[in-house]
Amino acid sequence: MHMNRKNLKVIFFIGNMSHSGGTERVLSIVANGLAQRGYQVLIMSLWGSGETFFRVDEPVKIYWLEKEAPRAGILKKIRLMTSFLNRENADFLIDVDIILGCFSFFLKQFRPHMHWISWEHFNFYYHFRKNHNFRRLVRRLVGRFSDQLVVLSEEDKGYYQKNLKLKCNITRIYNPNPYEDVMPGQAKEPVIFAAGRLTKVKGFDLLIKSWKLLEEKYPEWTVLVAGDGEEKDKLAGEIKDAGLKHFHLIGNVSGIEQYYQKSEIFVLPSRDEGFGMVLLEAMDFSLPAVSYSCKAGPSEIITEAENGFLVEPENIEMFAEKMDLLMADSVRRRQMGEKAKESTKRFGREHILDEWEALLQGMIN
Repeated sequence: MHMNRKNLKVIFFIGNMSHSGGTERVLSIVANGLAQRGYQVLIMSLWGSGETFFRVDEPVKIYWLEKEAPRAGILKKIRLMTSFLNRENADFLIDVDIILGCFSFFLKQFRPHMHWISWEHFNFYYHFRKNHNFRRLVRRLVGRFSDQLVVLSEEDKGYYQKNLKLKCNITRIYNPNPYEDVMPGQAKEPVIFAAGRLTKVKGFDLLIKSWKLLEEKYPEWTVLVAGDGEEKDKLAGEIKDAGLKHFHLIGNVSGIEQYYQKSEIFVLPSRDEGFGMVLLEAMDFSLPAVSYSCKAGPSEIITEAENGFLVEPENIEMFAEKMDLLMADSVRRRQMGEKAKESTKRFGREHILDEWEALLQGMIN
């Protein structure tokens, strides 16, 4: 039985709701969806400009801590957040990134009846250049003192269970597909598309090496990489040194959908993933995919040789081989693209919202 949703107040706690990343996008979908289903939903943003990049629907209120108290110290922030949670009479506090548990641990002490959920968006083994050891510490704190940990894949759930002595419950909830019922583009072009931050972890240097093995054989094909980041100049240098004419870094794009629509193949050369959101998006546009079977996520989105190919991490030759298979065979491309589209249905928004609702209701009951 459902406890009356209108009586349940869910507060999502995020670092910066002004950002344009995958975490903020997924939060906007889940927050809007739960609000449409009748929950009282608020977002508490530690930092931010007061403007959101992704649309947040009218009933969802946002509390911008930085606007409320610019330059506040940690203790003052905790005081402000505690009074906000008390004023709103929060039933649930959901960290959107495990590191926020360093605040939520204290907030829970002041509101012991509130349910504390930590929703992690990075896999257990993801190596952070900043705060890596601090994150490991907070992870232990969350595993011991939170009520519930939510991770993005079954693979990752296994890593947490193996490596931490969890006292809290752990649940896998996939990210929802932000596009649904899209039609595949009719006017396809010989384009291989990739998207992501231009950082080492996203592996675009590996993609450059794979494409070098193929470019001469396929002069009519082009590789486009959307995104920006600190490795931009380094990657541009590698493209030039490799003498590639059909490999282009196109920067951040507005309307990524048009690239999904016109491309024939999607590639994910990542060394590491939290889930692989762009992979899911591309497959919803009927694109067969080639991805490294990195930790964690791609192996739960791709079914080998059915809707795409999984390649052992950093095997540049095999990655090129799988791209070659798809480029050489238009019939196979289309068939795998149709299967890709079909396979994204289990990540549909309503299905994922059902899982969130079952989790919340189960904790209340």
